[in-house]
Amino acid sequence: MKRTLSPLFLLVAAAAMFVSCLGDNNNEVTEYSDTAVTGVTLGTLNRYTHTTSTKTGNDTIIKTTITGSSYKITIDQLARTIYNQDSLPMGTDLAHVTLSSLTTKNSGVALIKSMNSDTLYYISSTDSLDFTQPRIIRVLATNGIDTRDYTMTLSASTTLGTTFGWQQVAQRDDLAGWTDKKLVAIGDSVKLVDKNVIVAYDELFTLDSLTLIGATDYEIFAMDADGRLKMTNESLGMNWRDEELDDSTALLPSTAMAMTSWKYAPADSTDYILLAGNSDADSTNAVCWRKLSQVKGTDTVGTWVYMPVDGTNHYALPRQDYLSLAYYNNNVLAVGSNMKLYQSRDQGITWKTNSTYALPTQIGGTRATIAADKLNRLWVVTDSGEVWKGTLR
Repeated sequence: MKRTLSPLFLLVAAAAMFVSCLGDNNNEVTEYSDTAVTGVTLGTLNRYTHTTSTKTGNDTIIKTTITGSSYKITIDQLARTIYNQDSLPMGTDLAHVTLSSLTTKNSGVALIKSMNSDTLYYISSTDSLDFTQPRIIRVLATNGIDTRDYTMTLSASTTLGTTFGWQQVAQRDDLAGWTDKKLVAIGDSVKLVDKNVIVAYDELFTLDSLTLIGATDYEIFAMDADGRLKMTNESLGMNWRDEELDDSTALLPSTAMAMTSWKYAPADSTDYILLAGNSDADSTNAVCWRKLSQVKGTDTVGTWVYMPVDGTNHYALPRQDYLSLAYYNNNVLAVGSNMKLYQSRDQGITWKTNSTYALPTQIGGTRATIAADKLNRLWVVTDSGEVWKGTLR
């Protein structure tokens, strides 16, 4: 429930606090007439993106979350404005914004003015605030009299962006020389980790008894020493079960394994999971498997389907000594030890090099790993220690 205050009540309350303290000779109260907003940090924000199935034409709205603290909030004390310099991603829910922190000078009290009256509300980190239009933030000084008003505006991009570009952001010698590591995304950041480390439930996991491959919001996948694909989820605890396959276990990848997943638009509570890598069954191309995994109560259901490469498919993913996958802007992207970036627009059936996402011609190294973060940025790290960031503009 919102706590409302009128300007008169604020003055009376502040004066009463001051008078009550006068009766205690052991306490000294310092009143300040000046105050200001000194810092604002956004909390976790919801983002809604629209997708349309290429097969059925059905529309789906997918909800994700954004780490608001990654977007710097600027305070212009002269103009008395508060705003975000970098636009929030397209689809950010500006009608339900939380502020994880709002700091003031000299312990001033932060209030927000109603959108349709002069009523003022205390601001807390649990409040859901509407920033679909500029809002007045008022700071009340500890003397109970002086105030300072700011206009706070939040903006989100209205377009996803159509121009993609790469920028080298670092040369990290400490990241050079790796042979079998991989890049993983943790929220709005990325990290180069060992091959047996995955991100699950927003944490890093590793395991000695199995080779971890990847995870979704509901499942963790691994390969055992006999080449069997295993899965566990929260309902199973850490008990693993064999995955159902529509073809021979011999066709599963055994080396250079990579996995990525995304929300499957045509069905509710369903993930599309793609697994690729090298199998002894094909000496030329990487093998690809996919699973449509649907949440059913506390469990998940779905069968892994092998996607064979026949003579009619002239755009198979080449076999490489190392492979990395990422899902970005409704496309599956793959890079590896031939230093070419391949794009699949049909969920892993065909793979083509594409000038839009092609790695920069000046990039160094003999292998590369790729990941996409929650801020819609694509990252590549090479074994020469180069760190590249790709964004849509």
